[in-house]
Amino acid sequence: MKSATCSERRRGRRSAGGFTLLEMLVAITLLAVMAVIGWRALDSLTRSRERLTDHDARLDALKVLYGQLQADCEHLANPTLLQGSPVEIGQNRVLLVRDRRDEGQPPAWQALSYQLDGNTLVRVAAPPVDNRPALQSSLLALRQGGGNNAQVRRLLGDVAGMSARAWVEPGGWQADSNRIRNVLFSGNAASAVAASDVGAAVPDTAVRAVELTILARMGDGDTPRQFQKICMSGL
Repeated sequence: MKSATCSERRRGRRSAGGFTLLEMLVAITLLAVMAVIGWRALDSLTRSRERLTDHDARLDALKVLYGQLQADCEHLANPTLLQGSPVEIGQNRVLLVRDRRDEGQPPAWQALSYQLDGNTLVRVAAPPVDNRPALQSSLLALRQGGGNNAQVRRLLGDVAGMSARAWVEPGGWQADSNRIRNVLFSGNAASAVAASDVGAAVPDTAVRAVELTILARMGDGDTPRQFQKICMSGL
């Protein structure tokens, strides 16, 4: 009877003493593991949200780019009045000549370029001009970077490359500037300028569409994705 009472007293003293050191270490370890798991889950959610936000922002930038390109293509200069090609294609660059004349006013043109500045696609627009020598100077400045008076608009970042081509009647898709000009002004089209001076019929030769292809990262990985936009010129 006395032995049983002593055993109960020892158990009571251990219970009153709380957890053992080993039990505390196990509890702390479990809490640490749960904290790490919770932090990783929260970090994963945060990163996913950032990627989605970045992806949406890039999609919005693509929409702005496509809308601006469509507006420029719809107002491409007539090659007959321009006496030259309104489209010039180069490495990571496409030059366009836009018709900026108002109703009843003399011809006015604006040279602009879609090109890569590092890994950013930009639109560089020269001031409008009303004569061909000034237009040639604008085009030369754009080929060399744009000049001091050009307006530069950043459209899309993380672009790895770009290319362009033009649909020319009657030759179809062309990706070479000399070829575009040859198609526009070869054969019957060569007499288009002279015919326009005397009010005769002008041959049905024009740039009908411009296609822009870009390779860009969309925030969901390191591999660039290809995007294409075809804009009708309205000519």
